Amino acid sequence: MSASQSRIVAKYERGGDLTIEEADRGCAEKLAAAIASAYGLEVVEEGAPTGRRGGNLPSRDQMGRLVSKDGRQEVILDEAAGEITVATSKRLFGKTRRAIRTSEVRYLELEYTVKGTTERFAVVAVLAGPEEERLPLASFESYEGWADPQEWREFTQELGRSLGVEARIEA
Repeated sequence: MSASQSRIVAKYERGGDLTIEEADRGCAEKLAAAIASAYGLEVVEEGAPTGRRGGNLPSRDQMGRLVSKDGRQEVILDEAAGEITVATSKRLFGKTRRAIRTSEVRYLELEYTVKGTTERFAVVAVLAGPEEERLPLASFESYEGWADPQEWREFTQELGRSLGVEARIEA
C-alpha cells in the first residue's frame, strides 16, 4: 500500500473481509460511510494498517543523550552537559559541527503534520534570538494513526521540565 492510499476494510460476521484501497481520502471516507449506513453500522477509524502503537519515542544512547537524525543533520541533546550538538554532513565528505547551550532554548514545541497517510511528530527547540531558529530535537514519521499522540505530549512536557523551559503542545 503506498503512502498516499487509504484502506477500507469491511469485516463480515461469518469471517472474511472486503478490502478497498482508495487513493483519495475523502472518497474513502464516503465509501466507508455508505457501506456502514447500508447495514446500520458505525465506521471505526483505526488510522494505521495495524492500528495505533506506543513506544515510538526516540531512545537514548549509552551515555543518556537524546540522538535524532533527520536527513543530513544529526542533533545530540546532552542534558547533563547542558549542550546541544548539531552535526551536518557535507555533500561529499566530512561534517560541520556546532554546539549550542541548552540555556539558549526559549521553549519547546510539539509539531504534528500529515501528508497523505503519513504523519510526523517532532519536538522542536526554539532558540533565543531575533530570528527564533527552530531545531528538531526528536521526531517520528510513519503511517497516520501509528504513534500515540498522548505519549508524544507527555514526552515533550517531560523534556521541557528537564530543560527548565515551557513546552507548547499544539498536536
